[in-house]
Amino acid sequence: MPGSSLFLLTPKGPSDNMGVPVREPALSVALWLSWGAALGAVACAFALLTQQTELQNLRREVSQLQRSGGLSQKGEGHPWQSLQEQSPDAPEAWASGAKYRRRRAVTKQKRKKRSSILHLVPINITSKEDSDVTEVMWQPALRHGGGLEAQGYVVRVRDAGIYLLYSQVLFHDVTFTMGQVVSREGQGRQEALFRCIRSMPSDPDRAYNSCYSAGVFHLHQGDILSVIIPRAKAKISLSPHGTFLGFVKL
Repeated sequence: MPGSSLFLLTPKGPSDNMGVPVREPALSVALWLSWGAALGAVACAFALLTQQTELQNLRREVSQLQRSGGLSQKGEGHPWQSLQEQSPDAPEAWASGAKYRRRRAVTKQKRKKRSSILHLVPINITSKEDSDVTEVMWQPALRHGGGLEAQGYVVRVRDAGIYLLYSQVLFHDVTFTMGQVVSREGQGRQEALFRCIRSMPSDPDRAYNSCYSAGVFHLHQGDILSVIIPRAKAKISLSPHGTFLGFVKL
């Protein structure tokens, strides 16, 4: 009968004072845990199915983009593409640029090697009364490169090129005018490159004046340059900061 069947399926346990069966707590907890585990498994399975569905959709979209060409045909959107795939002329451009950089570096090194600087200071003077001139003997204070060579009273050019020349003489003389001439001898002729003239005070205590001049010239190999003061027995300062002569190859 139905009543007896339900009674038989009902778990038996200890009865209370009224004779009604009492469920055991441990059995109830076990039932709740089993139901919770079943629900968790169902949730995990649903999440996995959702992720698989999204992954399949993404794969389908990528396949459609690849079939339609998308941005790959224009060379955009794929930064990992090789330079040759993006532009067939790119390797040649890179090679040409590398050659240009190497050529430029070699040219710069050659220029550094060919650059010459020579700064001279006086060590003595010689007066020639027959020609009414005073010459200055020089010694190098600063030298870079081998384009110029100081030889006593003159400077010899070894490397042709464009040079900046500068000259200063500090006079201590009461002669009404004093000055110097930078001259060049070479190519079968002698010429004055530039000259400087200063008026001098007549008071010996105040008779100090410097004369500075400079210019840019093209010097040839074998040219000989010198500083000449067109006065015999000229009185000048031999200090390196007062009297000097310099060349810089440009």
